[in-house]
Amino acid sequence: MGSYKVDIMYETMAVYELSWIYYLTFIFLTAFVFLNMMVGAILEVMSEEHRNARELKADNNSLPATQGQVVELQAQIAELKTLLSKTSDKTNSNK
Repeated sequence: MGSYKVDIMYETMAVYELSWIYYLTFIFLTAFVFLNMMVGAILEVMSEEHRNARELKADNNSLPATQGQVVELQAQIAELKTLLSKTSDKTNSNK
């Protein structure tokens, strides 16, 4: 089945001696277009996977804290410090 293309090429080369330029150009351009399509498909998949990985990484835990959350945490830390100082005072007075 594939040999008819070669037969056509040889028949045209018998009539037009420079027709090999057409065939060679066609082969190179076709290979170039095919290679560009493959590279484009691979880059598209890589870009999509990178986007998916970034979305998975950016969950709620990675968001910055609000001012209210910071104030609440500071109050909790102050409360823990007072509790620790009370317990350390009790253990020092028991000794």
